[in-house]
Amino acid sequence: MARSSGAGTQTLFCVPHAGGTAGVFRGVHAHLKDTVAPHPLELPGRGARAAEQPCADFRAAVHDIAARIREAAPPDGWALFGHSMGGLLAYEVVRNRRALGLTAPSRLVISGCAGPGRHAAAAAGDDGPGAGADLVERLVELGGLPREIADDPDAGAYFTGLVRADGRLLAGYRHEAGAGPLDCPLVLLLGSEDPLTDGRTPADWEEAAGRPVRVRHLEGAGHSLVTERPAETARLLTEELSRGRTAMATDANRDRYLDLMKKVLTNVVYEDAPLPSEWSPDAAYDPISRSTGLDWPSKAHTMVGMRRLDNVQFCVEQVLREAVPGDFIETGVWRGGTSIFLRAALQAWGVTDRTVWAADSFRGMPDVTDGAHPGDAALGTHRFNDVMGVPLDTVRRNFRTYGLLDDQVRFLEGWFKDTLPSAPVRELALIRLDGDLYESTEVALESLYPKLSVGGFVIVDDYIIDVCREAVHDFRGRHGITDAIHDIDGVGAYWRRTR
Repeated sequence: MARSSGAGTQTLFCVPHAGGTAGVFRGVHAHLKDTVAPHPLELPGRGARAAEQPCADFRAAVHDIAARIREAAPPDGWALFGHSMGGLLAYEVVRNRRALGLTAPSRLVISGCAGPGRHAAAAAGDDGPGAGADLVERLVELGGLPREIADDPDAGAYFTGLVRADGRLLAGYRHEAGAGPLDCPLVLLLGSEDPLTDGRTPADWEEAAGRPVRVRHLEGAGHSLVTERPAETARLLTEELSRGRTAMATDANRDRYLDLMKKVLTNVVYEDAPLPSEWSPDAAYDPISRSTGLDWPSKAHTMVGMRRLDNVQFCVEQVLREAVPGDFIETGVWRGGTSIFLRAALQAWGVTDRTVWAADSFRGMPDVTDGAHPGDAALGTHRFNDVMGVPLDTVRRNFRTYGLLDDQVRFLEGWFKDTLPSAPVRELALIRLDGDLYESTEVALESLYPKLSVGGFVIVDDYIIDVCREAVHDFRGRHGITDAIHDIDGVGAYWRRTR
């Protein structure tokens, strides 16, 4: 029954309702455009899998469907459609894939299914006298069983048994709140006359999904819209999957833009020569040094290297996907390159309600005096202020060069001890520290970490420097922070706040 997927088509896995087989989608599949390749799924114990042992509980059913999808999912994207109980199974499959680190479908489409929080009390049905006949009539009423089959005692008993078994699966289902929003769009197809859904359904699904849902209504349709209104259902599915293809293209364009920004900001495009330094005396461009941020570029707008920019992108996209609230801040911006990349990421994701804060003296490193941490004095970083001191006007001009200087960028000019404790930053999702020194790192953490949302990230660019690393561990020790610290490239490190 599955149509082979070819160039320009998108595979659509379909999960049927309680007691249903792959055949319930026959009418829908007949009306789908050639751009959609349907792939119906069945649980063990029914249809083509009638000889297999039925699933013992709801979780086993989820794992079974997830395994079938892993076996058949194409590498170029696919979508998932579930009707009634199949919608609940499809939702849990998406969550299961996320927990395993697997890719999400381009779209999750659910029809005829109330929000998962309302299924906790689902009943398996009464086995007393007359219960079978009542269940058959209920199936006919919902459109899930044709009258001619219901009137056949053997066929009616067979389908009633399937529904009763699936009712027991539902009776054991308990919805547990997820660790974050679904990482794919959710679309609801709702019949206006469906007795199993109501006006609460979209809000219930938004709460479960952790993100807005898109609702498509079929006026006059009942619960079994896949069999009652197959042509209209197919039309809506085709439209939504087309939107998914467009979104995939948008994602690809966003990735290309951010990849190009990283290459330009580090100037691996034109390979500018480095400025000789004590730790990198070479005067010729070296791709490994530039990738790992071990040289001082003569022209590039950042010195952190490609791998640390990759880390910045990873952290930013995690907080955006999971809607972790707050702005982004970098303490120590040099020519502005990494802060420019933060603003570029917001631009690429279409985010207009977050600010990038760029904190720096804009005149180099402080001349450390007596009373400061002895390790800071030993570093003597102020000796390099002819390179490290980049005026604010220059940084602003660099932002403007990329078309990224706007009211979503704010500058905090001055020594960190003077600016960060009173900075007008209310909430943060990402803190990137690039102050090198013990004092700079300590002040930044003490001032900013209390504003970091749970789920937000701290990136320490100079974790390799002894005094910086000491400041990090002293701060974490004082505040009982035990979140794991992850290496980035042998130089920088990061952790994620969990509480």
